[in-house]
Amino acid sequence: MRCPTCDRVVADADAGDGLCCGGVDLRWRCVKCAQLSEGFAFAYGLCPHCSGGLELLDGPRTDEIAAIEGIRAAFEIELGGRAFYQRAAADSVDPVLRALFRRFAVLEGEHMETLSRRHHVDVPGPSPALRIEVAAIYADVENRPQDPDNLFRIAIGLEQRAARFFDARAGKADPDSAERRLYRELADEEREHAETLATEYERWQTGQPGRFERRAPGDAAAAGAASINAAALLLQGHDPQRTALVCTTGETLSFGALRDRVARTAAVWRARGVGPGDRVAIKLADGPDWVVALLGTMWCGAIAVGVNRRVPAADWRYILDEAGFSVILSDTLDDTPAAWREQVLVPGDWHAALAAAVPVEARAMDEEAPAFWCHSSGTSGKPKAVVHAHRFARQIERVSREALGIVPEDRLYATSKLFFPYPQTNSLYAGLKLGATVILDPQWPTAASVAVTVAAQHPTVLLSVPSLYRSLLHEGHAPVIARCGVRLCVSAGEALAPSLRDEWKRQTSLTIVDGYGASETLLLVMLDRGDGHGHGASPGVEIHPLDAVPDGTPTRLCFRAPTLALGYLDRPQAQAENFRDGAFCPADLFVREKNGGWRFAGREDSLVKIRGRWVNLVELEERLSLQTPGIAEAAAVCVPDRDGVDAIALFFVARDAAAAAAALQAGAAAMPPHQRPQWLQAVDSLPRTATGKILRRRLQELHRAQS
Repeated sequence: MRCPTCDRVVADADAGDGLCCGGVDLRWRCVKCAQLSEGFAFAYGLCPHCSGGLELLDGPRTDEIAAIEGIRAAFEIELGGRAFYQRAAADSVDPVLRALFRRFAVLEGEHMETLSRRHHVDVPGPSPALRIEVAAIYADVENRPQDPDNLFRIAIGLEQRAARFFDARAGKADPDSAERRLYRELADEEREHAETLATEYERWQTGQPGRFERRAPGDAAAAGAASINAAALLLQGHDPQRTALVCTTGETLSFGALRDRVARTAAVWRARGVGPGDRVAIKLADGPDWVVALLGTMWCGAIAVGVNRRVPAADWRYILDEAGFSVILSDTLDDTPAAWREQVLVPGDWHAALAAAVPVEARAMDEEAPAFWCHSSGTSGKPKAVVHAHRFARQIERVSREALGIVPEDRLYATSKLFFPYPQTNSLYAGLKLGATVILDPQWPTAASVAVTVAAQHPTVLLSVPSLYRSLLHEGHAPVIARCGVRLCVSAGEALAPSLRDEWKRQTSLTIVDGYGASETLLLVMLDRGDGHGHGASPGVEIHPLDAVPDGTPTRLCFRAPTLALGYLDRPQAQAENFRDGAFCPADLFVREKNGGWRFAGREDSLVKIRGRWVNLVELEERLSLQTPGIAEAAAVCVPDRDGVDAIALFFVARDAAAAAAALQAGAAAMPPHQRPQWLQAVDSLPRTATGKILRRRLQELHRAQS
């Protein structure tokens, strides 16, 4: 069902359990630096620029303030607590303290996730100016730099103050209300945390091993642990002279040179104190440096995290505070908040260290140890870090080899950027494991730039997304693809419309293989070859419906794959919802065809009920786009009308908006009433994530702003 206030899809069990804070717009002015800030909550209720006090300029109606204030203050406490633990973990030189504080950061994140789901507000971003001394003041504890005991005292003070706050809020809430139950639960958890910290502090003071102390995370030194290093496995067994990487800038690397640079990078990281469990961010343009840094991090046993260079500032701060990076390899200091700039290493300094380093052997790791993170390209909320283990490299090439027929002689070119798991997996990892050549391009892709790269580099395998295939068609570049030697086209990242595949085949004589995968599976777990059989399971993948439903009824699917992620970082509720019994169960819906294959039917939030009838928004978009000449793309969303009744708004992109709108109106008139869009809106482009998925919530917000 949907929340009547913000229209967010919520579980039935959560309906009516709490006040909706979705869409609450709060503006603040700092009493110290006078800067304006917008946001639902800030750590400790302090200015994100200078840590001064904040005063509310405008906000919700008077009758809502009391209820919303309690929820907002709870976010401030949890946000501040998590930020403190993340900073404490990053600043601590004691591995025991580092592990302890990272664990408590996860627990604070769990609290915020509970609040977020209950009250329908995205987890607020962190405060980049947060410092340990600010947390000390809030905890009413004297700050003593370089004093490890002080971190414990601050942490205990924070937990005790939080418990007192939640107790006070619970006392003011109605006795039988959901808010009272929630605040009681949070208060009990904070007291338990304080007691745990006090016990750990006592153990630490007396030299006893802490309950959270253990061997280096993922190290394969334990007896019986399955030993592996993903980077070494990807690069082993290839002719050292064979070309591994080709960049459009003119740089090439053989497998031998690549392996040498990776081993030297691991030595550089070790010299900086980076080891198992530590995180390294790679925030560079696509190219050999990106690949070397990523694989070098895995080689030394640390966790590699590729980051989008165009990530919004708020999301970048969120990722920084969540990850606690030991090194941030970036070509600039400018976009990293001051609190993290000491961790930034620019390419010039890295290259100098690389030249002087002596290659080291790959570190043997437990196969279940984290090797890298990728951030899920979800269409709402903050980025989720998906954690993958070293075992991913064992069968990462299987689908490419057995189902797509890719061989060492192939040249692979993925148009999407490497931070996106689709190209990272199916071009880079699979290509290296197979001994093929991987083509890299640092520029952001456009139809014209992709056509130029194909003409210059002559890839044999093209991996792209539907929106770019569509642009190649509309701008007249598609025929170039086949003429330049491409033999195989693969699509993933979003649904591939049958009309798009048909037109691509007509203009290029090439069939697009449509793959379905996810950040959580890495592999394309299902493939549709365009032969009328729908999507079928890829080699090594098992599929079963989440629920027993009749054929023709949309259902979620569960996927078992050898490359399945360990799960999400700091997202226990999302983990429980999507990872079940050793399988990944996404929110996407599929319908079983009569021939046994599966057809994509949208996400749970794209299957909506209008006038008591189910409407699939994805199918509606495809139908109207197919029958309307001049439509480049369209997206439908469910929004309430003035009476609060759900209806459909269709946003579309067309060169002649007026003509397209008239044609859409005529096409919609022939549809059943429950399927007809009530609003038609021309836009210059559809809002998408960095990986190409439509941001439907952004369209809903646009509709509300124009209503």
